[in-house]
Amino acid sequence: MLSEVITQKFSLPGGYIDSGDTPKQAAAREALEETGLVVSVDKLLQYRGRAAIYSCRSDTPILVSSQTDQTGFPIVASWFSEHFGKEVKRVYLINPNEVAEKDYRYPNDTELLTKWAEQTPESDIEIYADLSDRVSSLHRTELVLIRDFQQWIKSWPESAQWLFDGAMSVLNLPGEAVFLLVLISFVVGFYGPNAMLQLAVMLISVTLVASLIKHGISSPRPSYIIPELQQINVYGFGFPSGHTLIATVLWGMLWLFCRSRMSEGEQIHRLRGGMIPLFVGLVLGQAMARVWYGAHFISDTIASLVLGIIMLTLFVKWKKATTFSLAQSINNKWFWLLVTIVVGLITSFTHNPVHVYLFAVLLGIFISAEWLPKQPLTVSLISRSMISVVACLGAIAIVFIIDIAADRSTVSLIVLTLRSVGSLLATIWLVAGMSLLTKKLAEKTV
Repeated sequence: MLSEVITQKFSLPGGYIDSGDTPKQAAAREALEETGLVVSVDKLLQYRGRAAIYSCRSDTPILVSSQTDQTGFPIVASWFSEHFGKEVKRVYLINPNEVAEKDYRYPNDTELLTKWAEQTPESDIEIYADLSDRVSSLHRTELVLIRDFQQWIKSWPESAQWLFDGAMSVLNLPGEAVFLLVLISFVVGFYGPNAMLQLAVMLISVTLVASLIKHGISSPRPSYIIPELQQINVYGFGFPSGHTLIATVLWGMLWLFCRSRMSEGEQIHRLRGGMIPLFVGLVLGQAMARVWYGAHFISDTIASLVLGIIMLTLFVKWKKATTFSLAQSINNKWFWLLVTIVVGLITSFTHNPVHVYLFAVLLGIFISAEWLPKQPLTVSLISRSMISVVACLGAIAIVFIIDIAADRSTVSLIVLTLRSVGSLLATIWLVAGMSLLTKKLAEKTV
């Protein structure tokens, strides 16, 4: 069974019948595209609505991990399948009796799963604990280093391990959705919607670049190769490390921001020098966390650091440009229209849900650009705090309502549309809504 990216529920492999295909051919093709398994179709089990349910047998042993994740189900090796990371989060070997109705995409069919399984011929299973022979010599060397690193940490006293785990959790925060939402809400409240859009440009650029490279190279994560390396649940491809890329750009921009706010002087110069190791440590610590978690190879994080520094340099040059600078661009709605069109064209080729959501966010910014403050506004500290809280709570409420609506649909396209609408509305709330609120509160404090 699949854990789907869009619906975030379990389902059987399946999809639409292409023109010229028979239902049997479509069943075999979908199984290959979504699980990586070459199967022989056995027989038609049942028509269910518009769906034809077929029993299939894998032509080769199904590679099943010796480990489970938070679902409790054994993981099937599937990172080499065509739809992995875009439509499929993960593939599992599941006892149909253990599937909760609320977790299955078609809840009314849950009771039929056992019946279908009983009529399906057995496939050979091969339990694996190490697939190092399927990766490059560089990755094989890194796998040894990662395993040795994890075992060394686990040999520490329990209190030291607890402190280390806590440090890794904190250092890993950049890249986490909750952290980014809080950061965006803080920036829009304390520095204004225009500053938030500068942050948005960076986050959107990093996310787009990382996702394009991930699906272009399709490099597995260390925990896919050696399951015991898995410390947290991660999905999709490993190269580059999106978390490390975001951390490099975010901490780099924060260092440059702090540096620009400091006056000249010997003590200030020393403080600036002391801040460099701090921010470098935060970036390297984040990269270490991704390796510790078994989410990325060492080479993934190193390449991400280099790419992050390149992108950071480009952002700084854009920020300092005399024409079409970053500040000028974000206040120009036609800039946002152009970027929206470009991402829309990319999405039409990739069909990646992440790109669909990015397109919705950019469309929301384009729609909201008219409401951006045209000049700096004076807002009290209390009002800024209130704007941050309202921004965060409003965005959470929109996401929560959309999730409830999406949970009621079994059609992927409808779910994708609903989540895209949620991204659009949350963006309009954060840009247009907070721009209007900032103007309103600024008028009262003049």
